[in-house]
Amino acid sequence: MWHSTERPSTILIERQDGTIYDLGKMGFGVVSFNPPSANWQHTWQQVGKYHASLTNSEVQQTTIPLVLDAFATDNYDMELQRLMLRQIFMSDEYFYVISMRTPYLRWKCVAEAFDITQLDNYHKLKSVSISLLCIDGFAESTATTQTPFTYDAESWGIGENLPNGTDLDYTFTTPSFKVYNASIIPLRAEEHPATIAFSGVVASSLSIENVTTGQTFTLSRALTASDSLILKGLVPIVNSSQDYGASNHAYLDLVAGWNEFKITGASSFTISFDTRFYY
Repeated sequence: MWHSTERPSTILIERQDGTIYDLGKMGFGVVSFNPPSANWQHTWQQVGKYHASLTNSEVQQTTIPLVLDAFATDNYDMELQRLMLRQIFMSDEYFYVISMRTPYLRWKCVAEAFDITQLDNYHKLKSVSISLLCIDGFAESTATTQTPFTYDAESWGIGENLPNGTDLDYTFTTPSFKVYNASIIPLRAEEHPATIAFSGVVASSLSIENVTTGQTFTLSRALTASDSLILKGLVPIVNSSQDYGASNHAYLDLVAGWNEFKITGASSFTISFDTRFYY
């Protein structure tokens, strides 16, 4: 049985199966949680003796330090806390870390090995320092673009680059429309693809063009109102089956900010964009 004194909610750990561990309510005091900036790795080309040219920049995994304090009612409770920490930060798969300071953001992480040391025979652990390896290097929104952008939803927050006084839509029924990517990075099909869902009538060929990026996806086949086309990444899925052969093998990215789209070859259609944002 868990005996430790409940504390205010500070950090949540969300496992992939939906289990959520509230460290404060479980008695763990969060001393610090300090996500650093993105870990950019640069490639240089030396040009002559006195100059270098930046040829490439890539984001690598970044380490987020988390420091916890833990108290217990007795030595048996102390051992329970050791076991619980191992369970919470089990890293055979990634989990999400959410700070209640910004509950609308989460970090996709695994934990490196950490030491759980008791202070002599007192009912307190030495402060536990856990290095959380953030896999993508960025935080992501807990909500997706299919979550309403309303105050009632309580899913969005300050600092997420959402434009003031502008209604953001991600489901469209017109041939021309704009999609807003609030991330500080582009959403590229091979990295952070948006899920694009299309349903409508296509006589022979459908084209979805991102005018902003100059990319056009084409599907050379007829579709009825009951058919479903899903684009996520590089492979189109029609009615739950891969249909790469009927496409032009193109894909669609979203730049940071506004993206202008154009649909041709379709009538009576609905197209939607479902994605998270990255910061």
